[in-house]
Amino acid sequence: MNVPKNSLLLMRKAYKSIYPTVKTEWSKWKVMAERIPDPELRQQAMDVYEKKYFHCEAGGIISMLAGEKSVDAIAFIVPYQLICDYLDNLCDQTTSFNPDDFAALHEALYDCFFPDGAKSDYYRFRETKDDGGYLNALVEGCRRIVANTPSFSSAKPYALELSQYYSELQIHKHVREEEREERLIRWFESYKADLPDMTWYEFSACTGSTVGLYCLMSCAMGPAFTPTYAKMVRDCYFPYGQGIHILLDYFIDQEEDLEDGELNFCTYYENETVMMDRFLYFLQQAKKGTESLPHAKFHSFLIEGIVAVYLSEEKATEKKSVQNQCRKLVHTAGFSSVFFYWNGRAYKTIKKIYKAAY
Repeated sequence: MNVPKNSLLLMRKAYKSIYPTVKTEWSKWKVMAERIPDPELRQQAMDVYEKKYFHCEAGGIISMLAGEKSVDAIAFIVPYQLICDYLDNLCDQTTSFNPDDFAALHEALYDCFFPDGAKSDYYRFRETKDDGGYLNALVEGCRRIVANTPSFSSAKPYALELSQYYSELQIHKHVREEEREERLIRWFESYKADLPDMTWYEFSACTGSTVGLYCLMSCAMGPAFTPTYAKMVRDCYFPYGQGIHILLDYFIDQEEDLEDGELNFCTYYENETVMMDRFLYFLQQAKKGTESLPHAKFHSFLIEGIVAVYLSEEKATEKKSVQNQCRKLVHTAGFSSVFFYWNGRAYKTIKKIYKAAY
């Protein structure tokens, strides 16, 4: 499978090859989740399968960068994403506010990159811990692919960096409400000297995506992946490519998060004009980062697709006050973003009509 160079070919390959492979891999892990002995852990695991399948589908699109080895890339992406979503549920939906607990759980993500290393006791701060080996098995699934990835050594320092950022974010943002903002600000200050000009909440958003990691792993499937190439991929997606991803994710969830008392980074902007200007800047920087990469067109598709997917959501299209800015973002992203946007709108409308009818 060659890396697609136009949006129509990308969509054709997605539906013909990628999505079926993702579904097969996802279904395999679902069977194991259904057998988790502890009812609380089983509920949190199954919630991922019921509500977050689209995360694995989106990751599957990135696997096209692996070319003929996209199946191997998917075999890493799916269990890694399932770990992320499962741990997010354990941190978010249970009664624990213990940062040591969250750190212990997220050691699973670190262990994914060390095939010969010992695994931690991820549940050591929890009373509920009998998952029937589910989390260990997901880690082993990732390790098998890492061990057989030809150029993983080139990707490893950047994969660990992005994975660490993600894990640290999850630790800080799940503590008690009165503690999380101060923790996030101190965390940002520890990295600020090495970052471009941005706020603490923008940095937090940049760390919350797995897009850069999946690009690194997919590109590393090829023998020509060098440390220089790896750094180019990292610099494209962190901070700006991942930043626009998560900022738009929070953008469409503002009202819902406000009702639930959840942290939302978009609420910290001075006003909507400032917020949309920063979105546009992040988008422009992310697009610029794709220009010098091998398979630049495909990387551009990824950025354009991210913009289209989020802004075609009803929660975005119904925001009258920022409709013009949303259209500007879509058009700035590029022709493919406009294509993905209207396809997304049409697909979601048809799906809504079908659901109402049945």
